[in-house]
This record gives sequence, C-alpha cells and structure tokens, in this order.
Amino acid sequence: MLGKMAEKLKEIIDAWRDYPLQPGEIWEDRYRIDRLLGMGSYGQAYACTDLSTSSVVLLKRNKPSKGSTGIELLRRESDLMRSLEHPQIPGWLNYGVRRRDEALIMQYIEGHNLEFGIYEHGMTYKATEGLAVLKALMGPLSYLHAQGYVHRDVRIPNVMQQDGKLFLIDLGLACRIGERLPSKLQKALGEADGSDASGSASAIKRRMRNPLPSSDWFGLGHLFLFLMYAGYEHPEGQPERSWEEELSLQSDVQLFISKLLHDESAWETTEQCQQELNELLTRLELAEEPGM
Repeated sequence: MLGKMAEKLKEIIDAWRDYPLQPGEIWEDRYRIDRLLGMGSYGQAYACTDLSTSSVVLLKRNKPSKGSTGIELLRRESDLMRSLEHPQIPGWLNYGVRRRDEALIMQYIEGHNLEFGIYEHGMTYKATEGLAVLKALMGPLSYLHAQGYVHRDVRIPNVMQQDGKLFLIDLGLACRIGERLPSKLQKALGEADGSDASGSASAIKRRMRNPLPSSDWFGLGHLFLFLMYAGYEHPEGQPERSWEEELSLQSDVQLFISKLLHDESAWETTEQCQQELNELLTRLELAEEPGM
C-alpha cells in the first residue's frame, strides 16, 4: 500500500517538474516559446521565435524528471548535430543551460511528417512512390554513415515533408558506428542485454538499434512497408499473411526490400545500396513508359 502511494506521489511530482514551457515564456533572454510540438520519453520540443533574428527555430529541452540521463542524451545529440551539415538534416544552432534545464536549438522544419500524412491526411503510395521516398532518404543517410554515424531510428515519424522535400530528423538515438553505449544509457533506452527479449515489436527495435549502417537499411525497408500498407485493405475474414503475400509488388521490388530487411551484408556501403535502388527505379520507370 505504501509502495503504491509513493509511486503515485512520484508520478505527480514528475508531472509537475515536466510541465511544459508556456507560450510567451522567454528562454535565456533570446528564445520566445510559441507552442509545444511534442513530448518524448526524455525531451520536449517547442517551436520558438529567436528574438535576435525573428526566425522560427526548434528548441528541444530535456525532461527535468529524467535527471542526468535526459541531459546526457541531449548533449550527445547536440555534439553529433554540431558536426553535421546536410541540406536534409536540421542544422545545429545553439545549446543553452538554464539552472537544471538544458536545451538544444536547431533549424525548424515547417511541414508534417510521414506518419501525420498517412494517418491524418490519408496519404497512400504506389510502389514507385515508396521507392522514391527511400531514394530521397538515401542522401542524408549516406552522408551520416560517411561521417561515421548511424541514425538508428529511421521511421515515418522522423521523416518530415516540406514543399516536396524530405528531411531526416531526430538524431536523439544516433551513435557512432560500432559504438557501445554506456550501460546507464543502454538501460534507459531499453537496449541493455535481455531487455525487450521477446515479441515482434522488440525484434524490430533490436534490429533498428544496432550501431551499424544495416540498421538504417532495415529502417528504410520497414518504412517502405508502412507506406505500402497505408493503402492496403485486409480482406475480411482472411488470415494475416506475410507482406510478400499480401502486397502486390513486382519481384525485383520485393527482392530489394527483402535485402533491406533481412540481409545485413547485402552491400558494403550505403552508396552501393543507393546505386541499386537508383537502377531499380530506372527499370521501373522505363517499364511504365508507353510502348514499353
């Protein structure tokens, strides 16, 4: 009984500590909070106005209830972003400390993510359109891998659309290729040995969190399936089947996606993966031309 009361009290205190910053509040005499964009396990994201430039920026604040772990994750993300410069990855702008709160300031991408487009706008994709999304993401991923990093969270919520251009966002789980995170961070992120040991969702998470480029290939393959299933209607009364059976994909498309999902040694580099995708799209486009 006392244990449950203590747990409830902790929840109340944590909720109070993590209460969102309010519109109009000024961070470090420079950034005016405009609105809360979202809240994750360890951070909160806000659209802000930089009063020194009048531009809109994104402010990512650690969750105070997560203590030093939330701050460490935010500092890692800041250090990584500061070393990157790619037109499809939000740019690093600043990092600030205010008492026990810290914040990463970055470029704000106006638009919506693929998840919002699918579930709120009802967007659907043909196979060639889904592959075109993968092609657009190959650029930032190839760059990221060439810099020695892996994203580890290539999913539809982390792909933003702005005026027809795609951006790869949220590098909060990114790490150096081959890096083994400190045990404290592994435990916090559910990556410690034995964590989430069963279930299909856990298997997907483990594959995506490996500190290798193939994890991002896997993420691309999984993302493609999300795009394809956005327009799929399961026949009523029929048992679920594998994606290979349910989706009407051409054999060479199916083979490429299978390699993304199942073959960690399919390519030596992401550039090779990108080249194979480009060749696949060229063949599909030629096949669609009149008279072909």
